[in-house]
Amino acid sequence: MPASHRLRRLDLNLLVALEALLTLRNVTAAAHRLHVTQPSMSGSLARLRDYFGDPLLTPAGRRLELTPLAEMLLEPVKETLEIVERTISLRPEFDPATARRHFQICASESTVLTLLAEVIRRVEVLAPGVTIELLPSDPGQIEERLDRRELDLAFVVEHMLNATHPQALVINDTFHCIVWTGHRSVKRRLSLEQYLSLGHAVTRYGFDRRPGFEQYSMDRLGVQRRVEISCTTPALLGPLVVGTQRIATVPTRLAQQQVQVLPLKLFRPPIDIPPLRIVVQWHKSRQSDGATCWLRDQVVSVARELGYDV
Repeated sequence: MPASHRLRRLDLNLLVALEALLTLRNVTAAAHRLHVTQPSMSGSLARLRDYFGDPLLTPAGRRLELTPLAEMLLEPVKETLEIVERTISLRPEFDPATARRHFQICASESTVLTLLAEVIRRVEVLAPGVTIELLPSDPGQIEERLDRRELDLAFVVEHMLNATHPQALVINDTFHCIVWTGHRSVKRRLSLEQYLSLGHAVTRYGFDRRPGFEQYSMDRLGVQRRVEISCTTPALLGPLVVGTQRIATVPTRLAQQQVQVLPLKLFRPPIDIPPLRIVVQWHKSRQSDGATCWLRDQVVSVARELGYDV
């Protein structure tokens, strides 16, 4: 069969399905990602197998593994779809007042409270047809999801950024310690001896329990703290120390917000902790997408207006 005739049997939708199947190696997961039914995805897999004359995915216990041909196809298919997306996303004429667009954004609760909440309020006024979905900040999955173009924007600590994709600095913050106003030993000042003697509440992200930036910094400084409780977001640290004799080290902007609504006292850390620098990233294929450009411009603009040194 001539090559031109074979190409007509492989439309763009099948290429998208092929990339999802080869990347996820799971029919159900691929169907969920592309918002189609499992039978529909199974039908796409059958058509792809027929087209390539190869099973592409083969059972290996409870998992599916790529055949040698599928392994060879994976990267070229990804690159082809990226070229297509870059081509069709050249829309510099994006009009926020009339556009309809759904954005998926991955950010920690702390970033949402201290930056994105204001961005979202602005978007409601300027772009009433735009909707936003905030997704959990799991460091173990962000890079992979960004590579798969499942995120429009991802907010990550600078030392964890994905160098493959563009980025912009949006948060440059310091740290403060917080204790309950009824704390028995921390009154007007916080010494290094007190800091190290107290029980600490800390942040660990995701199921693989990756340390928050302050713990990462403590480890690099060789500082050992007595961790008594951990949670998945800095936003919970304030409520968790209220009514206890524990202490937490949190980003300054978040600490200042929480002291307004909770019985907390703020202290400068008795340790020189490096600044918390958070960048926003987007997939390289969306560098020229008008909608993505507009939204990230709003993020950077709000960060500057809030006084972040970016």
